[in-house]
Amino acid sequence: MDSVPNVNTRPEEYINYGRLIPDLTLGNTTPEHIVKTIKKFKAKHSCDIQGISTKMIKFIGVEIAAPLSHIFNLSLSLGTFPEKFKQCRVIPIFKSGDQLESDNYRPISLLSSISKILEKIVADKLVHHLLSNDLLYCHQYGFLPNHSTEHNLLQICNFVSTALNEGMFCIGIFLDLRKAFDVCSHNILLNKLKKMGIRGNTHDWFRNYLAGRSQKVEINGQLSDSMDLNISVIQGSILGPILFLCYINDFWRATTLFSVLFADDTTCLAKGKNLQNLTQYVNVELKKIANWFLSNKMAVNAGKTKYMIFRTQGKRIDPKDCNVVFNSNELGKEEDPALISPIERVYNEGTTTNVKLLGVLFDEHLAFDQHITHLCNKISKSLYCINRVKNFINKDALILLYYAMVHSHIVYCINVYSCAVKTNLNKLILKQKEAIRIISNAGYRDHTEPLFKKLKILPFEQLCKYSVLKFMHNFSNRKLPFSFADTWIWNRDRNLDRPLRNADDLYVPAHNYATLKRMQLYSFPKLWNDHPNSKNNPSLYSFLKTTKSEMLSALTD
Repeated sequence: MDSVPNVNTRPEEYINYGRLIPDLTLGNTTPEHIVKTIKKFKAKHSCDIQGISTKMIKFIGVEIAAPLSHIFNLSLSLGTFPEKFKQCRVIPIFKSGDQLESDNYRPISLLSSISKILEKIVADKLVHHLLSNDLLYCHQYGFLPNHSTEHNLLQICNFVSTALNEGMFCIGIFLDLRKAFDVCSHNILLNKLKKMGIRGNTHDWFRNYLAGRSQKVEINGQLSDSMDLNISVIQGSILGPILFLCYINDFWRATTLFSVLFADDTTCLAKGKNLQNLTQYVNVELKKIANWFLSNKMAVNAGKTKYMIFRTQGKRIDPKDCNVVFNSNELGKEEDPALISPIERVYNEGTTTNVKLLGVLFDEHLAFDQHITHLCNKISKSLYCINRVKNFINKDALILLYYAMVHSHIVYCINVYSCAVKTNLNKLILKQKEAIRIISNAGYRDHTEPLFKKLKILPFEQLCKYSVLKFMHNFSNRKLPFSFADTWIWNRDRNLDRPLRNADDLYVPAHNYATLKRMQLYSFPKLWNDHPNSKNNPSLYSFLKTTKSEMLSALTD
């Protein structure tokens, strides 16, 4: 029987989490588990430095499962990671800017294909340990099950709309981290892992996993000399992103700004009625943030970091109050002006009018007009391609092209941008109708409702409602990330002393500005309350099937 850990020997847990954290044990694996893990991999043709691809691994998975099980169990029990698995091939992928500038390339590491099986097994156990013990920051939405970019952006929208509804300004700072994954200190990471219950033999395994790695860069088919790595969590690995979440997990403790993260994509928000005072407060907090990055041997690219002042239409801003800076001077020491960098403001009349967050273009009024214009341009290019091939392929193939090249753009973060004003959304409605007419080989003036019904594709307005109802069904059944738990409350919980006819409805917060009525915080619960009783179905699949069927049936023939 395991002994109860001595609190006095592990005081760091109480400093960080206020409670004892159980130790993570990696245990053993079996051939059956390895075969199951291999089946989850995509059959990619890209090869590691030994010339082995995941496609080959999937082909011979059953035959190699038993010997791999023996090797993996030795690795887990001895706390060591095989040396042959530590070599990787790096392909630099150009992002944007000057092609001669190395910072403008993203290094993609092609690790040992066999090592990824072991990494996946360990990663599943690590994620379960972190989530079951509630160790990760609640507003971290990257690389976690049942978390998405949409959840991240909805939290930002909810914070901003709350501030605007209270008649406040809201400043959003969008931090750009310089080579975030590549500069993680192994010593700092290992110390943080120890506080999260990664100790003993398991800690030794992670230390050995990180140490002794080498890479060769491939350009135009030529490999460079081998270079040893003593930092980074290895981009391209399975464990790397999870380890980075552990590394940046305590970031939110460095500031009182509301922080929302998707791995290294970091947004900090603050609200206040007086813009000058709000700006001063933000500058103080940014200095604390700069010192956190300094302490953790990371860096913020101040030149690419932006900020935006969210406001209601007509609310005026004095440019003298818009002086947000990133101060990298160490707290308590004499300030060096060279370490204070102004941050560019993004606004409608400025040189930059929007900021791209996880693929969605935000503007200072949350109108999303530029994002919708961007979507329409993408869809127009797709429609041109579909139009060119419509006479050479059958309708089933055209429908597949629609879902791949049009529908995928429309549904990405639809809950975020669907709060835009009707005139902006009409642009997308017309583009979707154009797509339906093309794949149905209909005239450009033909009525589209019968076409949507025949193809069993929801029109844009119904698609928006469908997506919101899906989100709210997950909220109602507590299947969203924990951070959404208190976003809305039920009427029965507001009036405990007396029964109400609408007790089973969600409380819709009051909106002080008509333009905010469309925002998620106010429109989502109203749409859920107005939906028929099928919302009480606990099965999401059954609920969505019924909802889509009802929406299609309501369309005219």
